[in-house]
Amino acid sequence: MQEYDRVRLIVEKEKYARYGVHKGMDGWICDERSIQGSWPVCFDGYGDEPDIACIAVDEKDLEFMC
Repeated sequence: MQEYDRVRLIVEKEKYARYGVHKGMDGWICDERSIQGSWPVCFDGYGDEPDIACIAVDEKDLEFMC
């Protein structure tokens, strides 16, 4: 994965849900570096809403989107 790639969360986990991020939500990789198998992902708000959260997500929990 690379910075600015679009991704989707493919699992439901408490460590993401506590930030308001749930399975099926879309976001984008917000840094070019992964740290110990995790990528910093910024999850979009809906419409004109602000972003929901920018959190570290395990690469195995993400699906690359075109």
